[in-house]
Amino acid sequence: MKHKKILSLLAAALLLTACGTDNDVDSTSIFDTTAPERNEFDQWLKTNYTDKYNIQVIYRYNDKETDNYYNVIPAELDKAKALAILVKHMWLEAYEEAAGADFIKKYAPRIYQFIGSPEFNPNSGSIVLGTAEGGLKITLFRVNALDPDSTYINYDNPFRNTYDTPLDLNYWFFHTMHHEFCHILTQTKNYSTDFQTISAGDYSSSDWVNFRDENADGPKAGFVSGYASSEYNEDFAEIYSTYVTLSEEGWQKLLDKGRKPLTDDNGDPVYKKDKNGNYIYKKDADGNRIPALDADGNPVYVVDENGDPVYEKDEDGNYILLLDEEGNPIPLLDENGKPIQKVDDFGNPVYSYENGKLYYVYEYEKKRLIEYEKEQDYDTTSYDKMVSKFNIVKEYFLNSWGIDIEEMRNIVVRRSSEKLDLRTLK
Repeated sequence: MKHKKILSLLAAALLLTACGTDNDVDSTSIFDTTAPERNEFDQWLKTNYTDKYNIQVIYRYNDKETDNYYNVIPAELDKAKALAILVKHMWLEAYEEAAGADFIKKYAPRIYQFIGSPEFNPNSGSIVLGTAEGGLKITLFRVNALDPDSTYINYDNPFRNTYDTPLDLNYWFFHTMHHEFCHILTQTKNYSTDFQTISAGDYSSSDWVNFRDENADGPKAGFVSGYASSEYNEDFAEIYSTYVTLSEEGWQKLLDKGRKPLTDDNGDPVYKKDKNGNYIYKKDADGNRIPALDADGNPVYVVDENGDPVYEKDEDGNYILLLDEEGNPIPLLDENGKPIQKVDDFGNPVYSYENGKLYYVYEYEKKRLIEYEKEQDYDTTSYDKMVSKFNIVKEYFLNSWGIDIEEMRNIVVRRSSEKLDLRTLK
């Protein structure tokens, strides 16, 4: 009915206009056709986003551009400026560096919208970090929580509580942008269906909110995050966005949580053995075994079932003596710090036939066996799933888009560590 009423009013207006004379027609439009006045930020956006990448940034609140299901507030001007500078440096220019300006112009969303507050989903208890609409528009939320004078970008700790302060810009903004952009690319070119089979049966569209990322619940189940466990398309995008926003160290920490230590029936660790049944020991960069240390940092020595020291022997079965810097055996010392002389069965000192010098007691200074760190055995099911899925993601980006995501990660992490002035438009 409303639509019909509008049409009726328009018809009446046309009739009244037809009854008048040409001299009665007012040439002034009833609509405001004047170009909106641009402030400094608007002009900067035009130069750095619209003219360069054909991208529009909406930072002023507009009901028509938001989801009325949620109650949100506008982005503050200084926060919107800071985020626009960050997005340009850490996202647009990162992809331009990795894939070229034409790639961004062709595939990047055409509209970026900044909203001051987050969107809370009352049904799932989750927060909407960002949305992507048909590859055309990306919306970023919680912009007003950004501090232009004190930014924090976490790329080393994948298990940091995301609600901790300072606000982690990677989690709240850039991880989200890489995630949503990945969706745009996979909707343009499909990825291998083999990806879907790796964690088939493990996905849950509702229980994912119970996965706590700070507790590594996702990696323990074969997912890089809790949200990745919701369904395979989100899993794919989460692997990509998580990988390119984490350092190599941070990514390895995440993968390692997918390895579950094995224990025996008594709860003691199970250690790896070779095909001959011998323990496999950890080694340093030079290939040497790593000694086990006690709480004070001292080496742990091997003892027998009676708790007595166990000593090393050479190939002939002789004990190996400790030697000083000149290669001489180190004698056992008495309570006064004097070497203990060796005596015969009658208590007489024993001399060497070669040089007539006294023999000292060396047997208690034999080389004791040191405990070395053994390699613990793990259930790597979850670890292997994450690695297998990552390899498909990596192959997809390289073969479909010519993007080496290791190089992309290096670019993103480098740019994340660079200090920016978020108050000045340059």
